[in-house]
Amino acid sequence: MSLYEKLLQARSEEDVKDAYIKALGLKGYSKNLIDIQTKEIWFEAKDTGKNSTYAMFTQLMHYVQQALNKGEDVPPFLCVIDTKKAPDFLILTPKIEHLG
Repeated sequence: MSLYEKLLQARSEEDVKDAYIKALGLKGYSKNLIDIQTKEIWFEAKDTGKNSTYAMFTQLMHYVQQALNKGEDVPPFLCVIDTKKAPDFLILTPKIEHLG
């Protein structure tokens, strides 16, 4: 079954996360406050297409700021995903520094 087909059948945010994890072959990931987290990329996932890319990315940037405030590492890639779009927004973050 393709990623698209799995997303059409997704009924929860967990279904969306699991579909992308399998499709991308992610290893060494965790699913926590940041929906999918690896050393290389963080994902914010939603179970419908109702949220704008902007709103989803804003939420992810909030988690980035929290990590920076704690002195934690931030990966070079950030992505937002849902059931209606393929990875809709991928940004390279070569060096994010605390602004605060």
